[in-house]
Amino acid sequence: MHLDDIDLALLRALNKDGRLPAAELAARANVSRGTVYARLERLRRAGVIRNFSIDVDHQQLGLHVTALVLVSAGQFRWREMSGELAALPEVQYAGYLTGGFDIVLLVRVRDTETLRAFVLEKLQGIPGVRSTRTLTVVEEVVDRPSIVPGD
Repeated sequence: MHLDDIDLALLRALNKDGRLPAAELAARANVSRGTVYARLERLRRAGVIRNFSIDVDHQQLGLHVTALVLVSAGQFRWREMSGELAALPEVQYAGYLTGGFDIVLLVRVRDTETLRAFVLEKLQGIPGVRSTRTLTVVEEVVDRPSIVPGD
């Protein structure tokens, strides 16, 4: 799908504040409110806008430990693990990698005991997980909901 300057202006504005009313979006993109509604619906139908969500402060929710967990999986098993990883409520993000590990997980938990149980019991209990390496995040510096070209 080709995105023009109006599409990008709308996406940039929503990326900064997803609650902007159509009138404000129209003013920022220099178009009518009707154009805003039509463009947003087109972007949603095309899958550019996948969903609408909230951005929460994980510390306020009691999730005080953030970790990146690198996973080495058995040959050909890593593709089958998608559903099992998605079912783990501690996992905010999972992605397949190239290089020495097969999967990276962004994990958020209450404390180090919970992280230990997650890695040693839940994660390493999944068939095909050969090894893991856990990196604890000491401070989050950049946490963007998404990247829009030109931001």
